[in-house]
Amino acid sequence: METISPSLPLVQVSAEELKGTRKRLGINDVQMIRESLDNVEEWLKKQPHLVEASQHMSRTILERFFVLARGSVEGTKTKIEKLFTTRGMMPELSMHKTVNEFEKLWEVVNYIPLPKLSPKDLTRVMITQFLTDKLDDFSLLSYFRYNFLVGEFRLNYDYCASETFVIDLKNLSIGHLTKLNPIVIKKAELLCTEGFGTKINGIHIVNATPFVDKLLLILKSSLKPKVADRVHVHKTYDDLQKYIPKEILPKDYNGNEQSCAKLAEQWKEVLRSEEATRVIENMDKLITDESKRDVSKFNEEYLGMPGSFRKLNVD
Repeated sequence: METISPSLPLVQVSAEELKGTRKRLGINDVQMIRESLDNVEEWLKKQPHLVEASQHMSRTILERFFVLARGSVEGTKTKIEKLFTTRGMMPELSMHKTVNEFEKLWEVVNYIPLPKLSPKDLTRVMITQFLTDKLDDFSLLSYFRYNFLVGEFRLNYDYCASETFVIDLKNLSIGHLTKLNPIVIKKAELLCTEGFGTKINGIHIVNATPFVDKLLLILKSSLKPKVADRVHVHKTYDDLQKYIPKEILPKDYNGNEQSCAKLAEQWKEVLRSEEATRVIENMDKLITDESKRDVSKFNEEYLGMPGSFRKLNVD
């Protein structure tokens, strides 16, 4: 439990970074981690609506939930319950994803996790780039589906307690704002923060355009106040580097890492592999069996979403 196994070069985590993340969360006692995970596994066996799904969850993924729960056994149980339930509530975002469905998306946008964790806070940084101003084929729903495919895949290899997002507005114009459906954004944030339990350290906007204020209005009205307060607009890459160190940023942002284009190609190659296909298909099994749940009030108790919202479909 002192290294990441299996490892993936595109999401590097050194033994020291693993220990550092655990130390930050106060869970650096390896024996305690083992006993805690055993506790959660025993609990899962007694949850009729989770038993089937739990058989497809590796010990590796289980520890990721433990990390996201900051070392709390009860918090880990809650996160598993929330994620498995919300995935079923939002199938349009989370279910039945295949790599082939994103071929058109890849032509207009890059979404890539940076290979190295930030040495400042051990957060994983994700970058979104729009590759063209011709965005007729861009779908916000497809974009978020890809985000979650990458995120679910990373659960098997990554080890971090928080994430940071960089959104590059180059190639965007005010007309593209019509692509931003606030309901889709809200549901994606709920699945991210409430379902997966992701802590969002910050959202950083670069290459801001004259319409950035209108974009911020849409984002902040769609996000929870705590997350909305972590949205930053940067006029220069030097300003961005005050938050995200140059050593992990791609060349595109005056950093030392290889370009976003090269990283994007490497991700495509990995996700097209047989191993990735197996992992992605397995993630579809991480869902509750609602027919076996004794009491189903998760919708109101945890997310505060009315029943009509959970049934709402979006284009």
